[in-house]
Amino acid sequence: MKSSLVECISTRLCEVLIYLYINQRRSKLQSICYIKFSLLSFFLYNNDYIELKELTMKLSRLWADILIILVYAGAQFSSVIPAIIHHDEHLTAAEMIPKVIPYMIGGFIIASILTFFINRSIKNETQLERSRKERWLYTIFWVIAGFFMALMAQALMNMINVYVLHQPIESQNTNNIMSVAKQYPLFIIIVSLAGPFLEEFVFRKVIFGELYEWLRLPRWAAFLIAGTLSGLVFAAAHMDFDHTLIYLGMAFVFAGLYVATRRIIVPILAHMAMNSFVVIMQFALGDKINEAAEQLKETSQLIIHLIF
Repeated sequence: MKSSLVECISTRLCEVLIYLYINQRRSKLQSICYIKFSLLSFFLYNNDYIELKELTMKLSRLWADILIILVYAGAQFSSVIPAIIHHDEHLTAAEMIPKVIPYMIGGFIIASILTFFINRSIKNETQLERSRKERWLYTIFWVIAGFFMALMAQALMNMINVYVLHQPIESQNTNNIMSVAKQYPLFIIIVSLAGPFLEEFVFRKVIFGELYEWLRLPRWAAFLIAGTLSGLVFAAAHMDFDHTLIYLGMAFVFAGLYVATRRIIVPILAHMAMNSFVVIMQFALGDKINEAAEQLKETSQLIIHLIF
């Protein structure tokens, strides 16, 4: 494509130079008009220019993807700012938390706003995004259905994780987050709203979406590969490797919602609803849930031993 493009440009420039040499006595206006006509005809009818334009547009989406990832990383590391500011005070971890929380909340809110505007500036969406969108009534249905699907996937993967893979039933990552949220309720803004918003853009729209677009495979195969890879990155970002299977299950649900509706807002809202539900349940029935989970684990292990 590049060589043919150079040849076309060179040929057109030679034509212009020959014309100017032969018609030196003609008016400058005529020469300018011919140059404009030559370039216009090249840009309108040359297929290589069209390919070059498409490549430029793809790069613009690539840069938007990179910016979204960098913004998300910036939000994650917003807690470093107070650590640097109060470095000389030698504060304990417990003393640092109230100083870190405002920066994290502000960082995630700013990152969400930036991500929203970066996404709106993308000139060329993926083929998935360009596809016909489902009607809003259908979209609302999938948000509600997606919420229950995410909870079911989480419960199913958790059972496999505990009873088959023998991983701990409790997530240390979730416990740490809820511990902070109970002390500083404003932290729930990150857990229930800003966090899911950013995660769906990064892990579903950018990572999954680009892989799904790039893989020249049957759509089901592309979905499985893109869903698995983006799900593993999703799990790694939470630094909760004992519960990787659970994050994979949720990743496939949210990716499925994105593909089914072609609207990133659907997995965002389903993710927000799921996180909000978990937060409410932890606040209302936290200790009872943990006790019930332990009892269920003991009962299930007893049944398994009796059967096998």
